[in-house]
Amino acid sequence: MEANGKPYGPYSMAQLSRFVAEGRVRASTRVAENADGAWVEARQVMGLMGPAGGENDNMADAANIFVHAEIRSGAQHEFAAALEALGSMCELAPGLWLVRTRFSAGIVRNTLSQTLLAGDRFAVIDATRNRFAWFNLGPEIDARVSTVWNGPLRADTL
Repeated sequence: MEANGKPYGPYSMAQLSRFVAEGRVRASTRVAENADGAWVEARQVMGLMGPAGGENDNMADAANIFVHAEIRSGAQHEFAAALEALGSMCELAPGLWLVRTRFSAGIVRNTLSQTLLAGDRFAVIDATRNRFAWFNLGPEIDARVSTVWNGPLRADTL
């Protein structure tokens, strides 16, 4: 595979598939099928970007993810393009989207964070898999989120 113009590898298809799952290889990442092969985008390699299969396979992997973003750097177009590339989406309110995707909250966070600059921040809530990921919220909010998300219910709640 190639990153920032530099070749890495060789990697097996299993390793590349793992890199896809981790968000390290995207559809536009250049890969070669063998050491002497021509570079092609990962999306052109059969079976690399996702499981081949029918609609039922896709439904089993599908998740509903909410993304809320505050973008101050002017990178709205890049962010929106990356968000749209993740799956079907609709904007629910300014800065709030619902995305139907096969990707995890972590992969969504990693993909979207590449489009933003300092001062921008966002949160990703995977309503299907009960996962939460965020970018650039700061250490204080990191600690508060962990306390609330994984904490016990308060006894005085309705």
